[in-house]
Amino acid sequence: MTQVTLNIPDNEFNFFMKLIEKFNYTTEINQFELSQDMKDVLDERRATSSAVDFIPWENVKNQIHFKKE
Repeated sequence: MTQVTLNIPDNEFNFFMKLIEKFNYTTEINQFELSQDMKDVLDERRATSSAVDFIPWENVKNQIHFKKE
């Protein structure tokens, strides 16, 4: 399966969702917003980071352990 992320203008979102439903595709809507403080922290981290320190997401994801209840 292929996953696609799209940015749809707010005024066209309903039309787009109706179109997708006609093709019987599975949809998942993930909307979140960052506060300006969060954006500032991320911008500062990007500005002060070095590419040699970056870790690929796949490696990080494999190191995450969730607590079992």
